[in-house]
Amino acid sequence: MLRKILFIHLFSFISIVSLAADTTYLQVYFAFDKFNLNDSAKEKIKLFITSKATFDSIFIYGHTDQIGTNEYNQQLSIKRALTVKDYLLSNGVDTNKIFIVEGKGKTNLITDKTDVSSRAINRRVEIIAITHTKNSIEKKTITTTEKKEKPKEKEVTLTEKIKDTATKQGDNLILRNINFEGGRHIFLRQSYAALNELLSAMQNIPTLKIQIEGHICCQALDEDGLDLDTRTKDLSVRRAKAVYDFLVTNGISAERMTYKGFARKFPLTKELDEYEKMQNRRVEIKIISK
Repeated sequence: MLRKILFIHLFSFISIVSLAADTTYLQVYFAFDKFNLNDSAKEKIKLFITSKATFDSIFIYGHTDQIGTNEYNQQLSIKRALTVKDYLLSNGVDTNKIFIVEGKGKTNLITDKTDVSSRAINRRVEIIAITHTKNSIEKKTITTTEKKEKPKEKEVTLTEKIKDTATKQGDNLILRNINFEGGRHIFLRQSYAALNELLSAMQNIPTLKIQIEGHICCQALDEDGLDLDTRTKDLSVRRAKAVYDFLVTNGISAERMTYKGFARKFPLTKELDEYEKMQNRRVEIKIISK
């Protein structure tokens, strides 16, 4: 059905499809070997941004057609995804709402046909924006009186979680909102708040020793992802090391830390949608001693 819709909208150079009550889906198409947005695509993206009042999370995936090497197309798809991300940011989208910016190269073709019009459908960026319906339902069931009477819960810091007696040696804590550029061990901008919170915990608890653990999604259980910068299949290791390097650079002794990658050996979800995939792309810390 989706493929049929894409063909119908090909000549408008863009398509918008509602996949579910809480998900909005957009595809932007590109000229051959290009990663810049044309004026029509920009207008459609602006319409996409204003189609809902708020989004909780946004995922951006770049794609190419069949022409060219795998490595070249991988880089081109990332450039297309980053172009869309930058345009979203320039139009007021909160950078903290963008969780994934990833290039897929030519691995997810819509069609295998090689004529000019068919290949044009493969040259695209997909934008998936999710509004979590669970939160909306909860808000509807709370009356105005209940909202006023319910005290606002104080947010627990990472330092407080670690100091809590309920946190023991051997426990794992998930570091929320540490995200990376697609296929790379480079942090997205919104990751630095969580990284600085981890840094504060290491500074505030000088006896704390940890193991930093990287996890990825969407691979066979025994296979790690390809790191596009190093061309090695150890993406979960490289991402864990990126956190380790951040802490070392900011004055934390290397003797207090180790790092390890687990690929997709310990998924939290079945990866049925983008939100579940995001949950599996994560960094955790294991408490060695405190």
